[in-house]
Amino acid sequence: MNKEKIIPFFAIAVLLVAMASTVYVQATQSQYSSSDNIIIDDVEYDLDQFFDTITPITVTLDDEEKTGIPLAEMIISTGVTCPSCHNYFFIASDGYQQTVTWENMESGIFTEEQRVYFPGLAHSFWVRDVIEIEVK
Repeated sequence: MNKEKIIPFFAIAVLLVAMASTVYVQATQSQYSSSDNIIIDDVEYDLDQFFDTITPITVTLDDEEKTGIPLAEMIISTGVTCPSCHNYFFIASDGYQQTVTWENMESGIFTEEQRVYFPGLAHSFWVRDVIEIEVK
């Protein structure tokens, strides 16, 4: 086969892979729909209860200030036993996942936009649209 016959097959294959990827991403995002609730240690909580009871703090990240509630206080208020004995696994609405230690949680914040920030950690640890925090 010459090039004129092979190139259209490759183009069609690339288009099919792109369409399949789009369908997969859409299905994943609908599975993890963002809401005003969060699951922490397999229990669902209304985010307003945290923002109504925990005093927000402001942290400086890369010359920018972010305001949110301290993650450590958020976890403690859920009644997790021995919070310093665990790691914390964040799951975003798009399926992105990240794990941090209790030491990171003590400096981290959770914003009203459902984002977590950790001063001193790389940006890859900052998770947006958090829908679940697993206690490991």
